[in-house]
Amino acid sequence: MSELNKQQRQAVLSGDGYILVLAGAGSGKTKVLTERILYLIQGKNVSPERILAFTFTNKAAGEMRARVEAKLSMRSLSFWIGTFHATGLRILRREAQHIGFKNNFAIYDEDDSFQLVKKIMKEGKWKLNDYPYASARNKISSWKNKLISPDQVHENAVDHIEEQLAEIYRVYVSSLRRCNAFDFDDLIAKTVELFTANPKVKDRYARQFKYVMVDEFQDTNPMQMVMIEMLSSNSGNLFVVGDEDQAIYGWRGATVENILQFDNLYSDAEIIRLEKNYRSTNTILEAANAVIANNVGRKGKVLWSKKGKGSPLQVFYADDEKEEASAVRETIIGLIRNGFKRSEIAVLYRTNAQSRALEQSMNRGGLPYQIIGGVRFYERREIKDLLGYLKLINNPVDDVNFLRIVNLPRRGIGKVTIEELKNVNRGGNLLLSLRDKKVMERFSEPKRKKLEQFSTMMATFELNARSDSVYDILLEVILETGYRKYLDNEPQTAQVRLENIEELLNETRRFVSDSEEPTLANFLEEIALVSAVDTMKNEEVVSLMTLHNSKGLEYRAIMITGLEEGLLPHYSSFGTENELEEERRLFYVGMTRAKELLCIFTASARMKFGNWQSNLPSRFLDEIPESLVNEAGNVEKSGDSDKLFQTVTEKRHFSEEDSASARDRRFREGVSVKHPTYGVGKIKKVEGNSKDMKVTVYFTEHGSKKFLACYAPFTFM
Repeated sequence: MSELNKQQRQAVLSGDGYILVLAGAGSGKTKVLTERILYLIQGKNVSPERILAFTFTNKAAGEMRARVEAKLSMRSLSFWIGTFHATGLRILRREAQHIGFKNNFAIYDEDDSFQLVKKIMKEGKWKLNDYPYASARNKISSWKNKLISPDQVHENAVDHIEEQLAEIYRVYVSSLRRCNAFDFDDLIAKTVELFTANPKVKDRYARQFKYVMVDEFQDTNPMQMVMIEMLSSNSGNLFVVGDEDQAIYGWRGATVENILQFDNLYSDAEIIRLEKNYRSTNTILEAANAVIANNVGRKGKVLWSKKGKGSPLQVFYADDEKEEASAVRETIIGLIRNGFKRSEIAVLYRTNAQSRALEQSMNRGGLPYQIIGGVRFYERREIKDLLGYLKLINNPVDDVNFLRIVNLPRRGIGKVTIEELKNVNRGGNLLLSLRDKKVMERFSEPKRKKLEQFSTMMATFELNARSDSVYDILLEVILETGYRKYLDNEPQTAQVRLENIEELLNETRRFVSDSEEPTLANFLEEIALVSAVDTMKNEEVVSLMTLHNSKGLEYRAIMITGLEEGLLPHYSSFGTENELEEERRLFYVGMTRAKELLCIFTASARMKFGNWQSNLPSRFLDEIPESLVNEAGNVEKSGDSDKLFQTVTEKRHFSEEDSASARDRRFREGVSVKHPTYGVGKIKKVEGNSKDMKVTVYFTEHGSKKFLACYAPFTFM
């Protein structure tokens, strides 16, 4: 307790009931949560199994558990701490039979789910005019997160397309049930369904948890909020920690209203503000405070620090993205010469596409780097192939992974044979049907032999999996299927893919040595819950990542690139004030990752969709007080005159001519345009002129969308 400030101590020692801790960036919220758990166990004699804590990453859960156990000098405490998905999974493993599933259900990752939607849409002959599979999958995910059933979608459908999507959703749900599988959304949605359909089960868990705690509360969605309320319904003891200024996941269903309306929902709620920042200099905090103050939707707080004033922010105005990337590289090299480690520096950007120029520049400068949240290890083709085998071994009714690996490596079981199997099978599970003599009699001798060989191999794997470790199972799969030899057929990528396979084997070794129950099922559960931040390497490299992936991290020096209208804020946010405020929060999150130095870069031209496009500097730059900024100047470090920035192009002044595209006469009502994401649409309304021109376009599949004309990525039809 002696390490806590007054507000932190107030939060830790707060009594029962509903508590909202508004914890600003870098204000020590993890310490508060940890000390709160310790206080409940030591100070109030609460049994650990009666405490439930939600975190947003497995990494955060592991760190918090480790801190508590270290301070108590105990291991394997029985309190529940984990992500919403991990907690839902833990409950469903015990209770799935109450909603018609077996407890050994499979967990479909994003690709498994996408492949199932794709299979349904291909086989169903839906007349959707090439409606994107990914869009259909995202629709289904959105409906699940809002707890909307297929029947409700069908009942409220606004057109024929949505009626068909409702049917696809219905088939998708029934297919998951037939395969005894949950997708990632189900780990929460099915927990809510379980509690709704079985009040006695819900009451049992609600009685067990006397104290429910939630980290990153501003990022919860409606479905998670229902789960929170159900589990805290008996005790009424709900302790949530969050920061409305860091709510940046509205695009995936999170609602900042959960934190903004907390004291309205719970009228007797206590609100505690943590405003002392332990991370950043006051210059960085003053700049961040000034920017976020422009948002209306917030409770309000002002961060401050005892770390001193610090260096001014550096703003670099580049001619184009190539010069911007070169400036980032030279800035990093200058920082390293002045004592910074590469691992203390991060480069942030709004969209993944921006990383290309930055990566090329890093390579030219010989700067080692890692991409956080790029193509993740478990999403690589060879890894998904081998995991497909493991998933099917663990759950033989998993048709999605059966279809993935039945002819991989090639064993003569082609599309024609698979179609015959589906026709003969009539909706049953595919692998199990290979063990049905009546089904096998329908095939010719050559086809039957190949199918039976595959079935026998899988049956052997399943039998061995009952006693072997996950490492032994994986090694057997690699050897028996000849997967290494199969990769040799692509010599250009074979070496890298073989190295990835070895890394997967190493991961199973680690799991066997660290886990109390190193079973195949437990291994598949662990990797199903891995997030982008969980896979970060602790190496001496510069980190590159999107602003979204930077949340929760901190670095001595932060480079934020692409501060331009249309990029940050993103042009998709120009339609509504709420979306624009989320973009401002995203910039605020990036700013508050920096401990000592914050560098901001903007380019006056950038290649988009194959064409050069002129850009205005972001409005967010104008919200930073001039007194806190050096525009393309030099940074003084420790009183010396070393230049961390070279002299650069003067800030460009934009005239009406720079925004000529906004006055393009092609923007007229009735004109057809094509958007790279939304497809073909028709301009319904044109408002304003010059750089303020806005156009409203109606897209058949996505409805009406509003754009700032000078940034709209249209192709005119």
